[in-house]
Amino acid sequence: MPVTNIPVYALTKDRLDLAYPLAREATRELSLEDWRRFANTRLATGPDDPQPSGILLAERGGYLRGLAVHDIIETESAPVLLASNIVVFDSTREQRLALDLLGGLLRIAEASRCVRVHVDLPRSSHWLRARWSDPGGRVFRLPVECFTMPVPADRDDDNAATTVVDFRRRT
Repeated sequence: MPVTNIPVYALTKDRLDLAYPLAREATRELSLEDWRRFANTRLATGPDDPQPSGILLAERGGYLRGLAVHDIIETESAPVLLASNIVVFDSTREQRLALDLLGGLLRIAEASRCVRVHVDLPRSSHWLRARWSDPGGRVFRLPVECFTMPVPADRDDDNAATTVVDFRRRT
C-alpha cells in the first residue's frame, strides 16, 4: 500500500472537540455532549497509542478530513477489527486519504493480531468499497471485508455530500 504524507493517528483528548465536525457529518443530530460521551470511552493516551476500541483520525493541510471508529472483537477463531462510522471529507484527495485511513486500521489490526478487518460502509461509498474490499487478502496485509450498512428509513443517503455512516450503538 502506498505511503503518503497524510498523518493518521488515534484520537486524544486535545483533539476531541476538533473531531466533532466530522462526527456531525455522519450524524447531523449528534450534539457535542453526545459526541464527547461517545468518544471519551475511546480516547488514546497519545496519537501513536491506539486503543482496542478507539477512533482513528486522518489529517490533511492541518485539518481533520477523515475519521473511523474501530473495535477489536474476539471471534471463535481469532480477533477481528470492526471499523464503522467512516467519514472521508476531502473532495480533492479523498481516495488517497481513504487509503491512508485504511492503512492506519490495518496497523491497529496487525498489532492486535487480528485475522481480518470488517468495515461497515454507507451505500453512498461504492468507490470506497471498491478500493478497500480485499476479502482474500491479496492486496492488503490482512483480508478486508467491506459491507454496506442499511440506510435508516428516515434518511436518504443518495443526497449525501460526503461519505458517512451514522454513529450507532452496536448490538
